[in-house]
Amino acid sequence: MKRRSLLAAAAAATTTGIAGCLGGGPGTAPENDDESDDPTETPTGPRLVDQSFEVERVECGDDYGSHEVTKEDGVVTVEGVLDGRDSSYTAELVTSEYDRDADELYVEVESVEGDDEGASAQCIVEIEYVATFTFENGEPSSVRVDQSGNRSGSSSASQSVSASPETETPELTGTPTRTPSDDA
Repeated sequence: MKRRSLLAAAAAATTTGIAGCLGGGPGTAPENDDESDDPTETPTGPRLVDQSFEVERVECGDDYGSHEVTKEDGVVTVEGVLDGRDSSYTAELVTSEYDRDADELYVEVESVEGDDEGASAQCIVEIEYVATFTFENGEPSSVRVDQSGNRSGSSSASQSVSASPETETPELTGTPTRTPSDDA
């Protein structure tokens, strides 16, 4: 009987000793040195809290390949027009990311063939869309939009807001990256 008690005590002592060596016991360093003990430290600057995307209209036309960015009261709105091969096409929000370090919202939209299996008009269509991004603690200083249509290729633009608090003058720049004539 004493032998069983001795073995049980030895096993318990060994388990406790090993647990202390493996970490998590008293006197061990924290695993992540980047964590702060100050719970009041919170990130400053804009934070993306909500987003929505809606296709507003799809109809025959040839006025496509553009978009506009507006910012107001913590809401960034991207309104654009893409082209599609026929009326079965729609637009899709491929990605949206807010880069806190660069203070930039990146939005990518493309035209895609929709799920509609009904008859479709055989014409190039304009696909109007609206993407809305809601931020807490302000808006990003820069918005970059990449959109890719069926015929218009892809285009991108960024909007920067000046640092002056009295007047915010947006500067919009755009660069087409590819057109169908480049394929010929």
